[in-house]
Amino acid sequence: MEKVYAQICNPAIPTQLGGCGGGNVEQGGKVIGGLLSGILGLVFLLGFLLTLAYLLTGGVQWITSGGDKNALESARNKITNAIIGLVIVASAYAVFKLVGSFFGIELPTIKIPTISGT
Repeated sequence: MEKVYAQICNPAIPTQLGGCGGGNVEQGGKVIGGLLSGILGLVFLLGFLLTLAYLLTGGVQWITSGGDKNALESARNKITNAIIGLVIVASAYAVFKLVGSFFGIELPTIKIPTISGT
């Protein structure tokens, strides 16, 4: 009798491919697609929040500059860079949505093509 202390397996992969159970190939593609779309959504959200925070710190620096030309110039540059960052994040999201509309990919549900018949 062989002692097995721990076994890690992927339930989305069928037993024919080395998984541990009830999944099939199509289900594995859905899991990976959901993971990728979640990561992409998180990246877009994180990029937007970071650029917004950078914009707010530039605004606070502008208000607290007290007439100092160097601090005012630094705040102006920070605000300009934050607006450029927001444009880049929005453009990346728009390009992703445009390419997704051509290929039938949606951000919340990316479907990974699978090989059937295995």
